[in-house]
Amino acid sequence: MNRYRNMLKLFGGVAVLSGLSAPALHAAEPYPERPIRIVVGFTAGTTTDFTARLLGQHLTERFGQNVVIENRPGANSGLANRLVGDSTADGYTLLLGSLGMAISHMLYKNLPFDRKDFAPVSLVVLAPNVICVNPGVPAKTTQELINLAKAQPGKIRYGSSGLGSSAFLTLELFKAMAKIDMQEIPYKATSQAVADVMGGQIQVYPPNLVSAIPMLKSGRLRPIAVTSAKRAAALPDIPSVSETVPGYDASTGVYGILVPVKTSQAIIARLHKEIADIARTADFKNQVESRGGQVVGSTPKEYNTFLDNEKAKWGKLFAQLGIKPQ
Repeated sequence: MNRYRNMLKLFGGVAVLSGLSAPALHAAEPYPERPIRIVVGFTAGTTTDFTARLLGQHLTERFGQNVVIENRPGANSGLANRLVGDSTADGYTLLLGSLGMAISHMLYKNLPFDRKDFAPVSLVVLAPNVICVNPGVPAKTTQELINLAKAQPGKIRYGSSGLGSSAFLTLELFKAMAKIDMQEIPYKATSQAVADVMGGQIQVYPPNLVSAIPMLKSGRLRPIAVTSAKRAAALPDIPSVSETVPGYDASTGVYGILVPVKTSQAIIARLHKEIADIARTADFKNQVESRGGQVVGSTPKEYNTFLDNEKAKWGKLFAQLGIKPQ
């Protein structure tokens, strides 16, 4: 199940990039010669938005042109995806894509975008969640949580933001691979799910690492395991689920740059080169890791392969659960 074997080592620091050679841009078409925008399908303050703004700051310094962030939330990032997919393929409108690029078509009918409308540039950052329980739950390890769920099938309740949400994906994959039964309690707002797990109305919730760290320090939540394939630099003492459930990997925070499919290979190569160089910098790495993320900086081909693998993984889970586009 090690689907990264032929890819870069995505975890354990900045990937050692294969060095995509950038063909020279035509002298009559310098790039960039005006501001660039990165469109984000989520609101300001989210991890997606943070990643875009941090990347934009570094690109601004390297290009000598302003890189502005445009938040276009709605339709689970579908509005932003459609905006970029329909934009001129000149390298001046970029998309900070999410996991939705790989799985949205399996969840929703009549999507306003199609993956084939985009060309991948680089998978920039992966961000896991951390499975947490209310401190009153008699489980401190992944195995103890599995044992508890097996002893009380369907009694352990977990919070999610509904079908296809990060919490849903994280814990439904955990249930399937650990062969346990837990009951999903959907919430309209993540804040309410967090409040209820701290209050004991539900027992389990997997917040992203950024939002989890203050709650873990306060003792209001007990961490069980991170959902990435390996331990996270921000919480090195917390094991990964995969240490107990081999092959488990649910880094549902997937942040990469894509452009309209007809964008020239010269521009894609230039963008990739700059992102690859940024991914190697200590400042970018430290800022991402301090928020629980892991820097990747892949090539376009590797990013495309990653999305294919995510599509296959989640598609298999959805088939097992009987989930069809709605």
